[in-house]
Amino acid sequence: MEISTAVKKAIRYSIVQNILKHYQCPETCGAHCCSQGQIHFFEDEVKILTLMDKEKAKNITNESLSAGIYQMNTPCSFLSSSGRCEVYNNRPTVCGMYPFKVNTSGTSLGLQPCPIGFMIIRDFAEWIIDTFSRSAVSDEEKTRIKEEWQKNIELYEAELVDFHFKPVLKEMQIPFDELEMLSMFLSSRKTVLSLIEDKNPA
Repeated sequence: MEISTAVKKAIRYSIVQNILKHYQCPETCGAHCCSQGQIHFFEDEVKILTLMDKEKAKNITNESLSAGIYQMNTPCSFLSSSGRCEVYNNRPTVCGMYPFKVNTSGTSLGLQPCPIGFMIIRDFAEWIIDTFSRSAVSDEEKTRIKEEWQKNIELYEAELVDFHFKPVLKEMQIPFDELEMLSMFLSSRKTVLSLIEDKNPA
């Protein structure tokens, strides 16, 4: 099994993709995730990109890194002049995860501040609040949870201000099991909205 495939399984890559498919980078984004910092690759990913464009892949190195791990200093060579990924269907794992980020806990993923991350946090809060509003917990607890997540949204939104200039970003941690539930929530919501649109055509 290729390294990237094994890692994707461990970090719930497929679930993340099921979440991210409900969102799209805004035109005003500026591709900050691809134009600042470093991008890391697994060896099998480098081989694929080298076959696609050997010249651009020359900017990928593994100097001072662990065996099988490579990196490219940004801006990414595969970023087009319009700020779009030229190898989107073959993008490395770290790019496919963004704005989610792997951490060392082994039980959760970090959600980094970015426009899509903010949309995800709002939907995540909606799911949490909706779930507890229909549960048997006390009204006081429901109010507490609602206020807590409203505060979380405000904190995340504040972190978005000039986020691409900050050396360290405050991530929100989302447990793996809640990621799966969020994915299910987004899919079910999309289904409901589609049914409503079918019943009420424009």
